[in-house]
Amino acid sequence: MNYRSFEMRLLVYLRKSRSDVEEERKAAAEGREYDTLARHRRNLMDVIKREGHILVEPPYEELVSGDSIIERPEVQKMLNRMDEGDIDGVLVIDIDRLGRGDMYDSGILDRAFRYNNIKLITPTEIYDPEEENWELVFGVKSLVARQELKSINKRLQGGRRDKAKMGRSISKKPPYGYLRDENLKLYPDPDTAWVIQKIFEMTVKGNGRQAIAKKLDEWSVAPPDTNRNHWSPSTITAIVKNEVYIGKIIWGKITYLKRGGQYTRRKMKPEEWIVKDEAHEPLVTKELFDAANAAHSGRFRPSTKANNVLSNPLAGILKCELCGYTMLYQPRKDRPNSMIYCTKAQCRGKQKGAMLYLVENRILVSLEQYIKEFEIPKQQDAKNNSSIIQFQEKALDKKKKEIAEANKQKSALHDFLEKGVYDINTFMERQKVLVDRIEKLKDETRLIVEDMEKEKFREKNTKQFIPLVKSVLTAYRETDDIEKKNRLLKSVLERATFLRKKEWTKIDQFVIQLYPKI
Repeated sequence: MNYRSFEMRLLVYLRKSRSDVEEERKAAAEGREYDTLARHRRNLMDVIKREGHILVEPPYEELVSGDSIIERPEVQKMLNRMDEGDIDGVLVIDIDRLGRGDMYDSGILDRAFRYNNIKLITPTEIYDPEEENWELVFGVKSLVARQELKSINKRLQGGRRDKAKMGRSISKKPPYGYLRDENLKLYPDPDTAWVIQKIFEMTVKGNGRQAIAKKLDEWSVAPPDTNRNHWSPSTITAIVKNEVYIGKIIWGKITYLKRGGQYTRRKMKPEEWIVKDEAHEPLVTKELFDAANAAHSGRFRPSTKANNVLSNPLAGILKCELCGYTMLYQPRKDRPNSMIYCTKAQCRGKQKGAMLYLVENRILVSLEQYIKEFEIPKQQDAKNNSSIIQFQEKALDKKKKEIAEANKQKSALHDFLEKGVYDINTFMERQKVLVDRIEKLKDETRLIVEDMEKEKFREKNTKQFIPLVKSVLTAYRETDDIEKKNRLLKSVLERATFLRKKEWTKIDQFVIQLYPKI
């Protein structure tokens, strides 16, 4: 059972039971009116109205009472509709209305709901196919084993959470640099712990991922992945970012959700993680860990050889648009202009290099253009800017009122249906018009909110960031110190990307994309 949900896209299924048929015959004999489907339909439409759901198709009304799905055409139509992938739930008056067939029927229904992750809803309950008691919904004894399997999995998950809270290592194998005792507690591996410490130290000293991986290969250090012969840059990143090396056990960073028969990976919020500090002996200090991560994420000092003077003002800033790696600076003694290009094998034949001075100038021009795009003209004062935001706030308030009114009209459709003013087809047509209108109003509302954020963003840039960019450009052009130029650019740019396709022949035919530090 689950908590009630709202604004879901639903199908409705109605079916008479044998007892309903007998009751109708008895009522007819006594001169009473007794319409089972009409009564159930009214109750289910009340649920849709009360909880703001959307009826996607007219109700599937089974006028025959067959024992098997094969004898019930309406449920077959509904199952086909469920496979289209845009349904959130099926609403029935009671779960046994779907059928009390044999194992074959139960298997078909079970698969239709589970494969499409569609909830089974009654006026009082919601059954989620992802919940552990789902199989019991159909009362199929043959599925009790699967129910028990889910219970076991839940207990296992609970056991993993408990172990994580106690600081136990529950991964398939211990992290590189550690061994694990019989109580699942980590302790340093005397053969590899030094490698972890060395990786962090080299990172802090300004070595990049590739340089560290290359050095470890030169030292003949076996990588963590036994299927590889060499260290990879991604392995270095994973180690530097892994808090296990400062004595922490963290569990629950990701979870897997199923939709359409496929599992998708989803990151969990940090507040949902299970974190145990001081779970085991750390291999590096917290200070070294933080310094290494700061250096790894955005090294302020460009990577240069010892005692060498920086000669590339774009060092550590310019990245290849195709692969994401840093563009390499190449001075040429036989020519007046140095070059920058990507050295990665996957970019050969796709990405051409360019003259450094052209790229440098393009970045400066792009920064100037950036200022022009975000700077409010001088004649537009703060009062006018405030009036724009005030106008947007009024427009937003108006849209919210229109959405509320449209929802009110949508709710009123149910009254017209119940009173007989509308038949079900008219109800569906009017509902679709209103649902489309509500979605359009929501889209317009989102655009207004985005425009308001842009306006506030523009104001913030004008007051804070734009003056900083102006001062950087002025200082940049007044100095010949390459290292100072590099620091100036890094004060306003996270990075810039470069793209020059093979077929682009002009020397200044390339694209620069800036990523400012906002």
